[in-house]
Amino acid sequence: MAAVDRSNQSLLIYDKAGKLIVTGEKGKGTAAITGLAAGAKVAEGDYQASFSDGTNESDKVPVSAFDVLPAEG
Repeated sequence: MAAVDRSNQSLLIYDKAGKLIVTGEKGKGTAAITGLAAGAKVAEGDYQASFSDGTNESDKVPVSAFDVLPAEG
């Protein structure tokens, strides 16, 4: 399967309710969810992700479970 060119797309992150909460920088393929408590455990499906070129959007897929890193300092 050929790789998809994401250079003109942004990664979008939605919360469980389907509300868009983060739009990543175009062409980077990343987005940062901020405001989570250090050490928090986020369950798979608490967030969903998709890619958009500003006109078309891919299907949303569940974000895998992750632990929030401790604050640096």
